[in-house]
Amino acid sequence: MKLFTIHAPIGPAVLAGLEGARAARTGFSFAALVFGPLWLLVRGLWLALVGYVLLAALVAGLVGYGWLRPGAALALLALAELYLGVEGRALAVVARARARRPLVDVIYARSALEAEKLYFERALAAAPAVAPRGVARAEEGVIGSFPEAIR
Repeated sequence: MKLFTIHAPIGPAVLAGLEGARAARTGFSFAALVFGPLWLLVRGLWLALVGYVLLAALVAGLVGYGWLRPGAALALLALAELYLGVEGRALAVVARARARRPLVDVIYARSALEAEKLYFERALAAAPAVAPRGVARAEEGVIGSFPEAIR
């Protein structure tokens, strides 16, 4: 089982955010470890990408001026890649929260599809039952949209 976080748009009603809810896996990301800047670019993590590029430029400048050995520069960039592998998905969670899609639930599931399904079931079970406008509830003794009760 994997741990997924569910992110939904901010809205006045619980059911309004169900359509835009998305599941995101947490934990280590091998793709972020191997493809660091490309992974950030594909995920739309612009601030993290700018930070990574600035770090790489700083390290390249330090090597160019002779203040840092190439082996140390390689080690620093490898540590940056390792950081992306470990914390990359957490950076994506923060970016979703800034994009008005905050964390609304945490679910253990086998896949993202199953996690979304479990979230929908939980959200619908917790939502109050609302009758459509103009239709009376069955406990009032009225069927359909006719105002008088059946005798």
